[in-house]
Amino acid sequence: MLAMPAIPSHLTINRHGTYHFRLVVPKPLRSAFGSQREIRRSLQTDSQRLALRRARQYAARYEDIFDRTLAVVDHDDYQATDDDYEVFLKEMGKVDELGLWSTDSSQAEPAPLFKSVLTDEEWQEHEDNQRRTIIAQALTGHAGRAIPTSQQKLAERLYEEGHGLPIRQFQKLLPKLIERIALHLYDPPVLTTSVNKEPSQPDGPTLYELWQQHWETLARLSRGRKKSERTKEDEQGHACRLNILSASKPINQFTVEDFECIYSEIFEVRPNRGSKLPSPDSPKDTILAKDGDRRIEAGTIDKLIIRLGVLHEFAFKKGLTKIHPDTPERSAPDHNPPGKKPVEKAFTKADLHAIFSGYLYTGTELIKSSAVFPYQFWLPVLGLYTGGRLNELCQLDTEDVSKKEPEGIWTISMMDDERDRPLPKSLKNQSSRRILPIHSELIRMGFLTFVEQAAKEGRGKLFSDGLTYSPKKGWGSNATHFFCRFPSQSTSASGYFFKCGIRERDAEGKTDGKNFHSFRHTFTDLARESGAEAYLVLPDLTGHSRGKEGQVAKYGNGFSQVKKQAVLEGLTIPVDLSIITYADFVARLGHRLEDGIQRHRSKHGLNQAE
Repeated sequence: MLAMPAIPSHLTINRHGTYHFRLVVPKPLRSAFGSQREIRRSLQTDSQRLALRRARQYAARYEDIFDRTLAVVDHDDYQATDDDYEVFLKEMGKVDELGLWSTDSSQAEPAPLFKSVLTDEEWQEHEDNQRRTIIAQALTGHAGRAIPTSQQKLAERLYEEGHGLPIRQFQKLLPKLIERIALHLYDPPVLTTSVNKEPSQPDGPTLYELWQQHWETLARLSRGRKKSERTKEDEQGHACRLNILSASKPINQFTVEDFECIYSEIFEVRPNRGSKLPSPDSPKDTILAKDGDRRIEAGTIDKLIIRLGVLHEFAFKKGLTKIHPDTPERSAPDHNPPGKKPVEKAFTKADLHAIFSGYLYTGTELIKSSAVFPYQFWLPVLGLYTGGRLNELCQLDTEDVSKKEPEGIWTISMMDDERDRPLPKSLKNQSSRRILPIHSELIRMGFLTFVEQAAKEGRGKLFSDGLTYSPKKGWGSNATHFFCRFPSQSTSASGYFFKCGIRERDAEGKTDGKNFHSFRHTFTDLARESGAEAYLVLPDLTGHSRGKEGQVAKYGNGFSQVKKQAVLEGLTIPVDLSIITYADFVARLGHRLEDGIQRHRSKHGLNQAE
């Protein structure tokens, strides 16, 4: 019994016995043009011999198109243009309005193929003659007229470009081919021209203008949950620097090299702390460091790199650039170069001892001009026992302190306000919203008594005396200056931490990492040292995201106040604060305290107006 010949991989047969042609589209073409994985066409026959012949014709034609297109597409920086799509799809020979990319052959059947008595070579010769006739008709107006010598080169280029196209598609595309080749007679093939030579287009936005568009878009989509003014100010500064590095070049004119040049020059930007940034259209030398100048820190480099990436992605999605955001190469800053001294983010035991031995907590030594307010006593102890951010603590409403039933636990609610509320509270992100128990040491120091007094006076903000609201910095600006200010050449005023001897500058004039946020790092370290359970509960206390914990972190209501209180009470505070009370603070500094409160209220009122 004779064995049936094996069916080639590009042939399939359905349950009705009809043969189909299938061919896998090369991956680079699928990526560039968004096509499906395979081409499938019915061969309209149940004869294997005829199916093989028709399949060979299909395969030869498609593979020729693939080879020519891959020569252009297979480059790292290739981005398909609209013209490329048109040429590619038409070259693929769509035979009906459903197209030939459908995986369902019943919905995309081509016109029937007619049985031919000609060989493949005879068919090819016949089609070549047809192409030459069509070209002559287009160039001279008559199919039988000889093509002038001056147009011979154009005719040959047209023939070469259309050699792999079906006759009907070649005839439709010919006017466009003539226009392109006549304009770029000595350029590479049409598809290459469309990739490497962009048609002239109006100037797009600069990076700074692009940032403005991006900011407005996010504000429109955020439904009132827009970013803070402080964040806007920071992003605006980054966009200004990037625009200067780009020489205000429109984004649609950027090349890959332009993006890579900006990424490289970010590392050469000098810091501008204490001075105003130049305008976005300034020359590069206004922000680039010269020999001997300091460069911006790794953290700032990261922010500029991230901002450029965000703007690039936004422009790419809007069709303002065809360069994919992943294409430009970029370096990462070295956060820990050899020989760099590790930055101590948390307070040491000695630091804490210095803070709680200063004039706020012992003695009466005060500089004549120093004003005294309640927040100055409470914020450091709240930072130590809650791990809260400075602005979170400064913006607390009096009503944010309450007793939770049925547990009977006193808590602090850290929540943000609606944006249309006057002088709104704001948080870093959604994870920052939390309710945490009040440590017994805070209660012993007189915190609940202080809250009760604020409620009796009608203070909306718990620490409104001495603090004011800023649209850019929220409620924490005054407190930041009081605790963290460094003396400079322009002013000798210094903050409380500097007066306590725990802040310093290095040989290059850079400040250390100690500031109010160090209380938050200290609190985190105390939880780590307390054990695994405390570290597990920590995000619920500090308002850190649990995003890395996976889907399970989104379920349930989190740890109970009882559990959180047990963790808080279990922390080992490295310094003895047993003698510190708010009543003692008032007894020692009451005359200065009362004077400061009255002067503040006479200027801003009991509750600051909008």
